Amino acid sequence: MPPISELKEQLRDLSTKALAVVEDADRPTSEKREELDKIEADIKSVSERITDQEYLAEKRKAFQPEAGSEAVADEQTAPTATASRSMAKSIGQQFVEHDGYKNVLGLIGKGKIESGPIELKATVSEGVSGIVQPEVQPGFLPILFQRLTVADLMPNGATNSNTVRYLKETIATNAAAAVAEGGAKPASDLQFAQVDEPVRKIATVIKVTDEMLEDQAQIRSYIDGRLALFVQIAEEAQLTSGSGVAPQLTGILNRSGLTAAQAVGADTRLDAIYKEITKVRVASFLEPDSIVMHPTDWQTIRLLKDANNQYYAGGPFNYGPYGVGTNPSYNTITRSVPTDTLWGLRVVVTTAITAGTALLGAFMTAAQIFRRSGLVVEMTNSNEDDFKNNLVAIRAEERLALAVYRAAAFGTVTGL
Repeated sequence: MPPISELKEQLRDLSTKALAVVEDADRPTSEKREELDKIEADIKSVSERITDQEYLAEKRKAFQPEAGSEAVADEQTAPTATASRSMAKSIGQQFVEHDGYKNVLGLIGKGKIESGPIELKATVSEGVSGIVQPEVQPGFLPILFQRLTVADLMPNGATNSNTVRYLKETIATNAAAAVAEGGAKPASDLQFAQVDEPVRKIATVIKVTDEMLEDQAQIRSYIDGRLALFVQIAEEAQLTSGSGVAPQLTGILNRSGLTAAQAVGADTRLDAIYKEITKVRVASFLEPDSIVMHPTDWQTIRLLKDANNQYYAGGPFNYGPYGVGTNPSYNTITRSVPTDTLWGLRVVVTTAITAGTALLGAFMTAAQIFRRSGLVVEMTNSNEDDFKNNLVAIRAEERLALAVYRAAAFGTVTGL
């Protein structure tokens, strides 16, 4: 059986092929229906094979820690040896090992420096989930120890285009009803609109000295600790509240069609949040999975106490209501660090959202990030007076698009 990455590529190709058939205005419907039936059968077959491999991979992860063995992957479910090693490398480590960086080292102090583009992958293509990198230790899953970001809440895909296009259902009228024998059948109505999401660029420039550039350990740490972090912070703000005015993304908060906001008003903060969860369920028929909240708002909720001065969410050394039991997100097999939850939903605490407002929704099913490239780094000393001052400008940029398939799957709570 092919590796899972190849199966997913087949699935994408089949979906693209099916969409092309649907939009072909020159072919008769009967011919398109026949071809679509075949493609749909192929999609079902590939999807089942992917599900089988993901199931086996999940079981392998679950049982290996208790068996006391390091991860042993087979060729069907794991990335290649080269890809596995790549997963253990940070952005900075990839940078100092790249030929572009090594070529620049030989030019320091000798004249003009131009590195050319150095593309750094946030992770291998399998399971891309943002630009934060794990520090891999044998027998553990370090990525679980990372700070949860907004980008981690949504599936990540790839694109080779400057625009991501998809069809969005705009009208769904269900006229189905009981019909008498021989009676006229009521007609339902489905209408779609084409949506184009432009790929936007997020970039920054930092300057380092020639001496720093020659010190591999230092420049690696600098790129990991600053360059990638700065891009990630800007990405999180764009995904959450980008204005949509070029060159910004249209963040979730600025999408049209969101479920009506729930103000705290006379309710408690917890009650208002639950009411908004219900609104999203009713409006979108999707189940919310996460809440994005400002640190000060989460602090207020996390420190709530009852009349006996007991924390509703458990004290500082406990998880769960009144500190009884285990945090529902804690994995006793992998022993991963628990994440914050509220009404069963994951909580992402970030300054990318304004204090007083919380965003909740079905991130995993109603939105998706498409990445045009990984983090691309270029270097030059021909910028401004850098050559005179023994400085090198390092530019980092990424390109991505945000698709929101069902805006009603998201809503806000105000007045927290």
